[in-house]
Amino acid sequence: MSWCIHDAIELEKRGIPTITICTDEFVSLGRMEAQTLMMPQLPIVAVPHPLGGLKPEEVAKKARIAFDAIVRLLEIG
Repeated sequence: MSWCIHDAIELEKRGIPTITICTDEFVSLGRMEAQTLMMPQLPIVAVPHPLGGLKPEEVAKKARIAFDAIVRLLEIG
């Protein structure tokens, strides 16, 4: 999670829009890190934890959740 936030911030600084996807278990960590790195508005989309050991249909369900949230963020921005 930490490096995803760092990478997203570096891309944003270069004018490349990003949306970081993480599990709900790590959202507060990601937001805190983005705040510390002076980019509190960094878009983060949460999916239910965990991601490991899932059946394909469970992964598809989480992907739909992330997709809908990403589309909403893109429409706002």
